Amino acid sequence: MNGFLNWWDSVELWLSGLPFVLQALVVIPVVLVLAYLLAALLDVLLGKGIGLMRRARHLDETSR
Repeated sequence: MNGFLNWWDSVELWLSGLPFVLQALVVIPVVLVLAYLLAALLDVLLGKGIGLMRRARHLDETSR
């Protein structure tokens, strides 16, 4: 864990030393990729949740 934290500290120090425009050019693509991956993961989880709800509702209607 200390190795990762030391690496992260060095990246943060390097990034904070850059001018603002270069900071933005480095950070924006990373944030966009992370946002896309999070949205894709949430889409899959929500789709599975909706499928489970439909299946439960269908089973509930057939038991009546």
